[in-house]
Amino acid sequence: MNVLRGMCDPHKLEILVSIAKALYEKSIEHGIHHVERVFKWALRIIKEEGLNVSFEAVRIATYLHDLGRLVGDPHAYYSSLIGEELLKEAACNDNVIREIILAVEAHSFSRVKSAEKVNELGKVLSDADKLDALGLVGFLRVFMYSERRGRDVVSTLKHFNDKIVKLHKYMYYEYSRKMAERYSERTNQLLKWLEEELT
Repeated sequence: MNVLRGMCDPHKLEILVSIAKALYEKSIEHGIHHVERVFKWALRIIKEEGLNVSFEAVRIATYLHDLGRLVGDPHAYYSSLIGEELLKEAACNDNVIREIILAVEAHSFSRVKSAEKVNELGKVLSDADKLDALGLVGFLRVFMYSERRGRDVVSTLKHFNDKIVKLHKYMYYEYSRKMAERYSERTNQLLKWLEEELT
């Protein structure tokens, strides 16, 4: 369902998406390919859970959610600031802007909030973003992120133990939780193989 029809300028929304695509890197880590995978996960969640969440709102929120990484941390906060200005330029009404920005603000692991404070769109975006951090894709992404940040292997393994292997606990939906548990098994197997080869 496209609830943004009549609430934003559709031509300007497409310009917003084009701007976002141009700003993201091509990297599998947090680039445009990550954004596209998150969007696919979000659509699966909506379908499997039978949610009444706008396809267009999810698409826009997904394209905005990591733009703040161009600025730094906390990236969700900076993404919300950038997103708000782009949505204003797209002539979106205040309600649409508020819903999308709330979702962008709430998606980050470091900004996990209680379910009561996160809108439906934010829950979908949060789950979809976390699902892309698991499995083989997530495994590769963590090492790319670590390489970029100058982390050694010990620090990277600590990141897996402190954050990645716990992501399934922070899912809002049953489908997300089921998929997170399945992909976490892959992550744990990859970690086991890695540790065997390092010893």
